[in-house]
Order: sequence, then structure tokens, then C-alpha cells
Amino acid sequence: MSDGPARDPFLEGGPALRFALALRFLVELALLAGAATAAVRLVPGWPGWVSAIVAVALLAAVWGLLLSPKARFDIRAPGRLSLEAVLFGTVGAALWTSGLGIVGLALFAVWVLDRIALAVLGRR
Repeated sequence: MSDGPARDPFLEGGPALRFALALRFLVELALLAGAATAAVRLVPGWPGWVSAIVAVALLAAVWGLLLSPKARFDIRAPGRLSLEAVLFGTVGAALWTSGLGIVGLALFAVWVLDRIALAVLGRR
């Protein structure tokens, strides 16, 4: 039994937490866009577009099932952090391999900084 309605950290947090959570959402979208971009650049022709769709669908499924706030399966914090690191590291490496190294590094670096900010601000 719960103690009342669920609390929304975005509405209840201060400006720094709101910024970090908004950045978190944008970084999650950038992860999907990065996977699609890398797939299209690494796989020539129409198979690249198919692989981009598959990559985005797989990432979205993993995120929704394991990492989203309403995830179907609950995994402990170290597992969540490790899985996120694998996903962001893999997409960053794929972007690097596709010739977008700075973009791949930036994606990973922003994710790391945002995770630190969220930890400092007491969220996740």
C-alpha cells in the first residue's frame, strides 16, 4: 500500500534538479538519434535504414523495460548504471566508428556529467 500519490521530482525539485532531469530526457533522445545515425552511416544503402529502425526499437525496448522510471523490471542501481554505461558507450563507439567521434564523445560525456549532477542532487 502506498503512502499517497506518486511524487513528481520534476515539479517538486529545484531549478537545478529540473534542469538535470530535462537534460536527462534530451540525452536519452540523443542516444536513440545517435544509434540511428551510426547505423545509417555504417551500413550502406537501404539496409542501413532498416538497421537504424531495429537499433532504435531495441534501445527503446531495453530502456522501457529496464531503465525508465516506470520500468517493467526493477534492477538495482549498480545494474542500472552499468547498463546505461554499456548503452551510451556502445552508441558513442558506433558514432566514433562512423566518423562522428566528437559527437560520440560528447554524448558519453554529457551522460556522465548528467548522472553526476543527478547523484549530487539526490535523484537516482
